[in-house]
Parts: sequence; structure tokens; C-alpha cells
Amino acid sequence: MAALLFLSGSTALVYELVWSKYLGNVLGNSGQAHAVVLATFMGGLALGASVFGRTADRVKSPLALYGLLELGVGLYALAFPAVLRVLEAGWLAVAPSVPEGLRVGPRLLVAALSLVVPTLLMGGTLPALVRHFAASLAGVRRELARLYAINSLGAALGAYIAGTRLVPAIGLSASATLAAGLNLLLAVAALALARSHPPALAGVREGDASGGDEVAYPRRAVRAALWGVLLSGFTSMLYQVTWIRLLSIVLGASTYAFTLILTAFILGIGLGSFWLMTRKEGVDSLRLYGRTQVALVVSLCVALPLYVRLPHLFHRAEWLLTRTLDAWPVFQGLTFAFCCAVLLIPTFFMGAAFPAAARVATAKVSEVGRQLGGVYLWNTVGTITGSALGGLVLMPWWGMEGNFVAGVVANLAAAALAFSAAPAKAKANARTPSSALSSVPWRALWPVGLAALLAVVVLGGMRGWAVRLSSIASIRMHQKPPDTYAELVRNMERDIRPVFYADDTFATVLVGDVPRDGHRFMKLNGKVDASNGSDVETQVVAGHLGVLLHAREPENVLLVGAGAAITAGSVLAHPVKHLDMVEISPAVIDGARLFKADNRNAVDDPRTHVHVDDAKTFMALASRKYDLVVSVPSNPWVAGVSGLFTRDFFQTVDRHLTDDGVLVQWIHTYESNEELIRLVVRTLRDTFPHATTWLGPHDLILVASRKPLVFDAARVAERMARTEAKKDLDRVDLHDVFALLSKQVHSDAGQLAFAGPGPINTDDHNVLEYASPIAFFLADLDVRVKDERRAPEGGPGLFLHDYLRNHPPTAEQAALLYRNIERFHAGNDPMVRGVATLWRSLAPDSPEAALAVGRAALAQNDLTMAASLLDPEVAKGGRSPELVAAWLQLVTARAWATRTVWTPVATDAALALGRDVAGQHPAHEGLQKALRGLCGALPQNACAKGSANAPKPPPVVTPGGP
Repeated sequence: MAALLFLSGSTALVYELVWSKYLGNVLGNSGQAHAVVLATFMGGLALGASVFGRTADRVKSPLALYGLLELGVGLYALAFPAVLRVLEAGWLAVAPSVPEGLRVGPRLLVAALSLVVPTLLMGGTLPALVRHFAASLAGVRRELARLYAINSLGAALGAYIAGTRLVPAIGLSASATLAAGLNLLLAVAALALARSHPPALAGVREGDASGGDEVAYPRRAVRAALWGVLLSGFTSMLYQVTWIRLLSIVLGASTYAFTLILTAFILGIGLGSFWLMTRKEGVDSLRLYGRTQVALVVSLCVALPLYVRLPHLFHRAEWLLTRTLDAWPVFQGLTFAFCCAVLLIPTFFMGAAFPAAARVATAKVSEVGRQLGGVYLWNTVGTITGSALGGLVLMPWWGMEGNFVAGVVANLAAAALAFSAAPAKAKANARTPSSALSSVPWRALWPVGLAALLAVVVLGGMRGWAVRLSSIASIRMHQKPPDTYAELVRNMERDIRPVFYADDTFATVLVGDVPRDGHRFMKLNGKVDASNGSDVETQVVAGHLGVLLHAREPENVLLVGAGAAITAGSVLAHPVKHLDMVEISPAVIDGARLFKADNRNAVDDPRTHVHVDDAKTFMALASRKYDLVVSVPSNPWVAGVSGLFTRDFFQTVDRHLTDDGVLVQWIHTYESNEELIRLVVRTLRDTFPHATTWLGPHDLILVASRKPLVFDAARVAERMARTEAKKDLDRVDLHDVFALLSKQVHSDAGQLAFAGPGPINTDDHNVLEYASPIAFFLADLDVRVKDERRAPEGGPGLFLHDYLRNHPPTAEQAALLYRNIERFHAGNDPMVRGVATLWRSLAPDSPEAALAVGRAALAQNDLTMAASLLDPEVAKGGRSPELVAAWLQLVTARAWATRTVWTPVATDAALALGRDVAGQHPAHEGLQKALRGLCGALPQNACAKGSANAPKPPPVVTPGGP
């Protein structure tokens, strides 16, 4: 029978995960939607515990009742998709007429109607089984702890299997069907066992049932216990919301990370209940509850200094792993270990607290179902309040730090209530005088006082730790982390200056400056999502491309994802009339205002209408048709984002586009793989019959439409020449139509051929959501997409192919294009050499063109070609720091490639020239680096000759990460 409850707990978590995702697809993934779903789920469980707890006291066989409840859950799970389709239709009919700020009402109604039946039934299972097994009040705490532990451990396993194995493999509907089948088997087994296993209380006289060391507590103690379980429920969800945010910043906000966090959370609760089950019945339950609350506070205070060190510790451990597919399970194990390090001890005390307090509120074993249902009701009031207030109100108000302070205060209040209501010396039995219960020696509260003092010292002394945590956190790791935490902090304080920090319902947002480079960046949950540095070209081109290629002037535009609002500013450089900017995180909007100089004040432009909402929900409810939709979300490995790359989303976009409307969709290639890029393109083309691919090398922009886009060079040139548009494009070196067309990667037919046959990404089976985090871990930075610009036939389908027939490029255009390509591509990229060669062919006497080809050849290790270009330029007297730096690199490469004991290489002249030019340009970093590289290829004392200020040879370092 224990196995039944274990499996019941497992299926419950499968349902919670699956149904939450179903409802997320309908109601959105915003913080408000998540809070509504969670509150509804928890509320249904509480209502079920109360209703069926009373029923369990009246029925002959509580075990048979349990079987019927499981049967009902399984049958409803099979019908859930059909029920949700009906409710979704009602939601889509009603919600558009409700103001955005008031849509929490319809959301709550849809969630309640879809979840009330199964959660009501689930909530009655534990009271029914406790009623079946408990034969006396003395056994209530033991049986409740045992069953609560079994159920929680089963739930932990269910959460892990559903989130890491089941749903990734077979999708949502198949997972729910499998869980429903298991529920039906559980129901049959329980009904069969009920025939041969009567309730433990059957045949036991009421007097015997009430006997034992622990009997009824007085009202004062019961009230304290009920308030205690309410406060415990409040703090448990408050902490869970905060821990999820904290660990997302450290571990990355992937769906795997969320699953492992939830698994560790529930596992700790199960272990705490299991520990309580093994304890003898000699300790007063109310006092034991108070001790768990004090222990919880102490564990948090001890762990808090660890929290801010987690990014450093995690990266130190992660650095030891090789980035291979075989290492992925090891990485998951490492992630789970860090989750357990943060969560296991405090949740252990949470798991022990609930059964202890519930025992105090149980006065009569024959009514244990009803009384336990009442305890669940109080606890759930706390959990709903904690999840709703913690995520929607308190987190935006005072952030992670404030949430921990509020939780500690609530835990200490619960402990004080418990100690003050517990009997001072006598046992809580029928013979205890009421005066003994009412007199509360102040010394009984000394544990609360000590814990409060510790909390004041630790929490007060660590103010500002959340900003530091976000500043030093880095989801990507391409080089060995510092050896110590102190060194990491010093590096951060030297290189980064935080200028904005905010916790909101959805994300923790940090805007920081890098004074050395003059750049500004925005981090969401520890991940840089926008900047005015290397990200700029992608953001600018995404904003312009749809407008430039559109058959007419777009008037109504929808932008999905604000980021630094640079893309919004690029859209607004054209005469659009209305821009709806949808962003799920309100703090991102505030942070984007700090990029005013880069986004042309896009956030506060009168044409911009900001909507803080989930993009899928906003689009489903939008009444407006759009001429252009630009979707630039975060990376799809971030939980929830992959829903913006599904067929369901693209079909929603299609319904809200005008007949000649255009969709511009961003997708990254770095930290991905070819199959995932093909999956996204294939999914897009399943809805849109026509599309092309642009940009590169690390980001792609897909331009899709129902009708083929006819390229009109004169029209594009006219739009690019607008004053604001030209100024915006000039900053990324896209000065003319030739430069723009040089960014096309796929033609319509070429993109379709690249996508090929294969699976489609859907809401029901979101392959991208679970494959992207693995690709991110493997960290492949060089993913190829069959670029038609490098095709053997010369890319005849590209717009550029026909354009060049009538508009041959000039040397100046080639030079400008080279600067753009060289700026954003790796030096050894064939695109760089190709454009440099074009420039050289149009300007054969240009030293700059010769240098460009020479540097590209050198990057590709073509030393012969590099020497044929760089040696003559130096011989002719060229002394620019760029030329000399490239030439020194050539000399260094030749030294390493040809020097032997029989063929020494003379480098004295090169070294002298390098020193001379470096002395004239001491701030030129590239030249200094090239000179150090040459010294590294020479004998140790070579660079020391003739100069006290000779550059030091480079130290031997561990190579950078993948």
C-alpha cells in the first residue's frame, strides 16, 4: 500500500508539470499566469483534503475511497485536453474585452475550471490513507509522517522523470496519458486491497484509540499549530520562489534546471517527513514544530554566505568537465548536487514541520480525516499567499533579499507561537492543568531570540549580496574561472560597474557598464541578453530588414521581446504609425530606458505601446492585424522561450498578419547545432510558404511571408536613405543596398532545401525546449548553415546575384563591406577573405586592401599568400601599427613553422622594427600583443637585449573553454 501512495505522488507531479505547460500555452508564461496556475492547483488540493477528509471519517473503507479518488484522477486526465480546448475557446472569446490589467480574473477562472476536479480528488488521497492506517492519536504523527514522506519522495521521482525523461521523449499528451494509465492501475489495486485490509481503527474502542502518550491538545495549542502551518506554507512557497530565481542565476534558467530545483525541494521535504517518522513518540509535537522553525532560520543564515559564492563554486566544478554528450549526465548530476546543497537542509526542516504541527491539531482519531483536511486548508492558505505574494508583489517590491528577510520573520513568529503555546514542563495530556499550559516562561523563547540575533547579524551584514551575485554570475564560461572567490569579485569590481538592478516577477535584471570598452550590457537571470557592443548589428538589422523588404510601408508593427530596445529604435527609424512592444519582464523595460542613446529613446516614443505580457497570449488576444511582426526573444534553451519557436506560435502570428504581412524571426547558431537550426526553419516553413535567411555568422534572421517578397532595389535604397534609418544603419557599417544584400544567407529555395524533411516543433512536443540546453552545454560556436554565399554555383538565388549585374560594386563599397564583415566575423572566416579579395581586386594599389587580404590569409594559416602581400608593404616603408602588427604575426608564424637547428630564422630586424613602431604607438593593443607573441617565439633573453622596457613573453595559460 505504501507503493500505491509513492506512485500516486509520482503521477501527481507528472500532472502538475504537464498541466502547467498546457495552461502556460493557453494563459501564457508570465509571472501572473504561473501564480494563477499554482494557486489554483494548491487551492484544489486543499479543498479536496477538506471535503474528502470528512468523507474518509464516515466511509467504511477509506482505502476504497482512495481507490475511487485515483480512478477519478486517471479518467479526468484522459479528458483534460478536450476540457482545456473548450475552456480555451471561452478564454479567447472573453479575454479580449477585458483590460490587460484585469485579465487575472479570466485566467483564474480558466485555471480553476480546468484543475478543480483533479486537484480536488488528489487532495483527498492523503487524508483517506491516514484515516485508514491510524489506529490511535499516538500513531497519527507517525502515520502522517510516513505517508507524507512516501508521497513526497514519489513526487520528487515523478518531477525528475517527467521533466528530464518523459516529456522530452514523448511530449505532453502522451505523458499525461501514461500517467493516467498508471492512476487507473493504482485505483484497481487499491480497490482490491480494500477488500482484505480493513481500516486500522476497525474493532478498536474509542477509548483505546484515544489512549497513549499523546492525546488531544488544548485549543490554544491547536490555534498555534494552525497558524504555524499557515506561516510554514507561506514561507515554503516564498523561499521556493526565491530559491528558483537564485539558482536560475547560478545554474541557468533552462527547463532542466527548474526540474532539478523542484526535485531537490520535494526530496528535502520527503526526507524531513521520513526522519520524523523514525523518531520515538517522546517529544512534544508542538515544541518539535517550533524547533524545526528555528533550525530552518539557522540553516538559512549559515547558508547565505554560500549563496553569493555559488557562481564561482559552480564554474570551478563545471570547468573540470569536457563538453561532450557523454558528460551531459555528469553535468546534470553536478547541477542537482548544487540544488541539494542549497535546498536539502532547509526543506528537510520544512518536511518535518508539517506532520508535527498537523498532529497537534488532531484531537480525535475517528475524525482524523476531517481534522487533517482542516490542517491542509490552513497550510494551503499559506502556500497560495506565499506563491502569489512572493512572486507577484514581494519579489518586485524588495527583491530576493527582502523575501529571505520576510521568510525568516515568519518562521520566527511561527516558532514563538509554538513555544508560547506548548506546555512548559508537563505533558500535553488530559491531566495537565490549564494553568500549566497558560503560564509561559520567557526562557522557553530563548531559541527564538538567539535565532533572531543570528538573522540580524547575517542578513544585516550581507546587504547587497543579490547585486553582487548577479554581477559575478555568468552562464557562459569560455575561460578558466579565477582560483578564488575574492579574485572573482576583484575582477568584477575592476571591469563592471552596475548601474541598474531589479527583481521582478519574471526575472532579475542587471544593467552594467564596462568602462574599459565603453559598452553597456543587460543581464537577465545571469545571462547577457542585450548590449550596445557585439550584439548591436543583429539588433539593428532585425529592426530594419522587415521594413526594407516589405512590399509597402508597414504602419502597424509588433515587436516580441524588448531587450535593450535597440531593435525597437531601428523599427521606429522608419515612418511606422504604431508599435506594440511585448515584453514579459517589466524590469527589462526599465533597464531599456538606460540604453536611450542606443535605442533612440524607443521606449518612450509616442508611437510605442508597451505591453508586459507573454507574447503568445498577447497575440492570441490581439484584435489588431499587423503589417510586420519582429520576434527577437531570448535563446530557446531558456525555459519558456522555446514556445516562441513552435508551429502553434507561428500559426498565431500568421492569423494576425495582414495579407502581405511579414514575420522577422531571430534565431542563434552559436551554442546550437545544425539539426536544431533546421528544426526551427522547418517549423517556420510549415506555416509560411516563403522565407529567406539573413545576417550571420552567429545569428540568423528569417524573413517569412505568405507571398514571395519581390526585391525592388530602388525602393530599398530609398528607404535606407531616410535620415534616421541611414544614421542607424551607418553605425553597423551597412551603408548601401550592396552591403545589405551581402548579408543574405539563404534564398527562398535554398532555405527550404536547408530545412529538409524532419520533425516539427510543437507546443505538445517541444523538442527545442529540451534539446537546446544540451546544445548549450556542448557549446559549439561554429555551426554551419549551408551559406549560399559560399555555394559552388555562386548563390544564383540570392538577391545580390541579380543586383550585381546592374550595380557592380566600387572599391569604396567593398572597403565598407569589409569593415562590416571583419568587425562581426572571426578572422579565419572565408567570408572575411572573400570580401577582402574583392576589395583588393577593385583597388590593387591600396595598401589597406593588401593588408586586409594579408590578415585574412594569415588567420587561415596561408603564410605564402600573407607573405606575398605583407612583406612588400613593409619593404615599401609601411609603418602603420595595423600593418606592423600583422607582419610581426607573420614573422612569428614563419619562425614556428620553419625554424630548426639546421634552419635558424633571423628575427632581429623584425624585433627592432616592432619595438620602434610600438614605441610610437604605446596604446595600440594589437601591436603590443603581436610583439609579445614574437618574443614568445624567441630565446628567453632575446627580448631583453637592448631595452629595459621590452615586452615580457606571454605566460603559459590554460586554454579557454569551448
